[in-house]
Amino acid sequence: MATSTRKPKPQDAAAGAAWVPVAGETGIRVRMYRVGFGDFFLISLLDDNGAPQHIVIDCGVFKGTSQTGDIHSIEAAVAHMAKATGGRLALIVMTHRHTDHIVGFARCADLFAAMRVDAVWMPVWESEYDAQALAFQAQLTQVALDLRQHFSALGAAASPEENTARKYMENATGELAAAAAAAGSNAKALDLLKNGLGVKPDYYQRGDKAKLPQALADAGLRCQVLGPPPITAADLMTLMDLTKGVGQYLGKDAAGGNGTRAPFAPKWDVEPADVLKDDEKPVYPDLAFREWVWPRKSWQDVTLDEARPVRQTMEDKLKRWNPATALLAAKKLNAFLNNQSLVLLFTFKGKKLLFVGDAQAGNWEHWLFDTDQPDKKASGRLAKSAEQILSSIDFYKVGHHGSSNATPKRAVAAMAATGRKFAAMCSTEADVYGTEDPDDPAKGTEVPRGPLLDALGAAAALVRSDQIAIKVDGKKIDAQAPKALPAAAPGRHFDKGELWIDCYL
Repeated sequence: MATSTRKPKPQDAAAGAAWVPVAGETGIRVRMYRVGFGDFFLISLLDDNGAPQHIVIDCGVFKGTSQTGDIHSIEAAVAHMAKATGGRLALIVMTHRHTDHIVGFARCADLFAAMRVDAVWMPVWESEYDAQALAFQAQLTQVALDLRQHFSALGAAASPEENTARKYMENATGELAAAAAAAGSNAKALDLLKNGLGVKPDYYQRGDKAKLPQALADAGLRCQVLGPPPITAADLMTLMDLTKGVGQYLGKDAAGGNGTRAPFAPKWDVEPADVLKDDEKPVYPDLAFREWVWPRKSWQDVTLDEARPVRQTMEDKLKRWNPATALLAAKKLNAFLNNQSLVLLFTFKGKKLLFVGDAQAGNWEHWLFDTDQPDKKASGRLAKSAEQILSSIDFYKVGHHGSSNATPKRAVAAMAATGRKFAAMCSTEADVYGTEDPDDPAKGTEVPRGPLLDALGAAAALVRSDQIAIKVDGKKIDAQAPKALPAAAPGRHFDKGELWIDCYL
């Protein structure tokens, strides 16, 4: 068995530094920076001349519901990446527009703008040339802004459900705090990627032929676009979970039910101050609320002055919405954006690397089962093409930071079916979204999800970003899941550096 004695070397940080592959390697290095709860990956490929060609996939971080997801290392990580690549990137991939995948482009806009970038890839849903895509994104943005206004009005009065919904929304639009706005927002990141790098993005959906930059094509890289689903399959985009044993590593609905719906049809909705055209009287005059006056008295004895403040109090409470409704709306927004993720299968010198962004059920189902129709049961056999891909991968970027709703059980089973070991990397930070409930471990609210990582760890050499300690500005950030990196095996070596873990293939 080949082993690697490779250690981080000074030249790793030098401009455009290469490395010498050891036995079993083909010249691929996947670098996962530890940024907290977010993705920032640098893929480096050695061409026939031994020169590295570089790809950045996502650059973001998010505080999450715990407010601990941002460990304040992303600026140092981007500075290191810029130096290590000599300021030259063949390709930047933005999988989708969530903060935990793009805010680093805004915070470090000057560094990225100073780099030479040959190409930028985005999902088709970001296309400025497709009217339906523009309409969808405008609608999603409006939903997020409506939620933002609602949460701002609530302030400290927000319920736990509303605070969770607030975090979903902030991940979609960028954080609300003034300091965060000054540091960078999702809108700033999108503007940089679309207009500030000197190249126009290419927008992709499943089945599109990827237009590789010349340097990557000459090096021998190939890429198959597996997701997102096309705009014509928009119904798949809201599908979050697959069930009946073919879905996620989730025991039951983490929300404890089927969500909350409005109790009455829209035709029964009226404003308290609405008037009837025939007599110009309110539908619900103040005295309609007289039975709620406290202390109770005979309704005939209630005065208008007593009834009016009761009506106002009830109206104010109703205007705050149902907390579960706000949470449901935010979750749907979150799912739609996650399902927009670019899903890419890279092939280089016989090695296959699968990057899935934060794809959830609808995105996976489209290519796993070769369908345009949402089917939460996801019945039937996997498509032969999906089986072939999953059974032959050499590297898997774990979806959505190890969340239970981002790597279907059927996919893990197909990866493990042949017993062929592969490498897997999970960029995550523990205790940011949910924690494991010792009284109900099947609840599945913790990210990363323990049973999912256990299943992947049984089939792959798995590393997670928070299993190493790092230093930023002389300050040590301890590992959250301290564990030795997996032992070396042919074509699968791991090393750790100041801010990162490397996987060599």
